[in-house]
Amino acid sequence: MPVLLTLVVLSFRNFDATTRVCLESLQPWLIDPEVEVLVVENGSPDDSPAKLAQWSALHPSVQCLVSATNRGFAGGMNYGVAQAQGDWVLLVNNDTVFPALAIDALKRVIRELPSDVAMLGPVTNVAGNGQRLWKPDASHSEWLQIGRTLHETPTQRLMPVYRCDFFCIAIRRDVWNQLSGLDLAFGLGYYEDFDFSLRLRQAGYQQAITEDVFVLHLGSATFKTSGGAKALMKRNKKLLRSKHPDARFEHTRLGNLAILQAYEEIRAAGQWTPALELRRSLRVGALQGDAPRSFFKKWLWKKKVARFRDDSASGSTQSAS
Repeated sequence: MPVLLTLVVLSFRNFDATTRVCLESLQPWLIDPEVEVLVVENGSPDDSPAKLAQWSALHPSVQCLVSATNRGFAGGMNYGVAQAQGDWVLLVNNDTVFPALAIDALKRVIRELPSDVAMLGPVTNVAGNGQRLWKPDASHSEWLQIGRTLHETPTQRLMPVYRCDFFCIAIRRDVWNQLSGLDLAFGLGYYEDFDFSLRLRQAGYQQAITEDVFVLHLGSATFKTSGGAKALMKRNKKLLRSKHPDARFEHTRLGNLAILQAYEEIRAAGQWTPALELRRSLRVGALQGDAPRSFFKKWLWKKKVARFRDDSASGSTQSAS
């Protein structure tokens, strides 16, 4: 059976707290003939390589690729994807966890995609764009249950996105190859995902968010320990601006608003469903939570989004019946 999807998991440091947890959540798909799992050990300076070797000995279906040096996010993913066999590749940060039915849901969405959609971002609990859902008081176990519910209640809808977050991202492998993967000029990481999103758009392909796939994101578990992270971010933001002078650096609130606006269009077309209402309920609270801090900007924002908040306050779900 042809491989539909290759997962490339990038492992770097703290194996037990990150990569092991991620891989264990993928157990249901390790023997799926349509799914290939590759792990790139990206030059970890601790005992992660030895621990990965022990784990992989117990899971022979998983292919482990070991790099003697830290290739960075772009280099590590390029290295892994070069070995992939799937029609699609799923780039996976090691600080992610897959709820029940997640990869099954992703396979279903991929099969139903329009031919011009070459990149697909799942929703999550932590992201810097419209991929993030809003429930700040939820525990990890609650998020995993939310994810399962989303997988069991698909909408078969694609939502708009300006650029994708690469904590977990599905990309057509032929398009990845056409664009020569991630740009190594971004070094250890930051903004290479933004750059790839813009290059993909410039090449004439579409990208989208699927709210039918949820992946729990524990959040930058490797870069938080890097003392040079802020300097790297500043350097790479400057590099991105030089490559894409017209790039828009949007706050998460605008990505969320774009999807709420897409919901309005669906509702106006008389196509509203309980599954869409569930997803809307995991977004509308962010209108207040993401409000700007300055008084004037906050006032403008509240005025702009008042109709969405009013709908929520009035319990406007009658179209969901």
